[in-house]
Amino acid sequence: MIDTALPSATRIGHVHLKIADLDRARSRLSRDILGLELVMHADSAAFVAAGGYHHHIGLNAWESKGML
Repeated sequence: MIDTALPSATRIGHVHLKIADLDRARSRLSRDILGLELVMHADSAAFVAAGGYHHHIGLNAWESKGML
């Protein structure tokens, strides 16, 4: 079996997710599942983080709004 786990010292700085429903992703994914706080919100993007960081995850619907 091949070990595909990331090394324990691995850190992830920014992740940007294309999403179809910004409001649902912002509340359900970031707050309810991941426990992150909303840092900034615009018409088609939101940025969430933990611990005062400017943003760990960017959620954007620039190209995917309304897609299933």
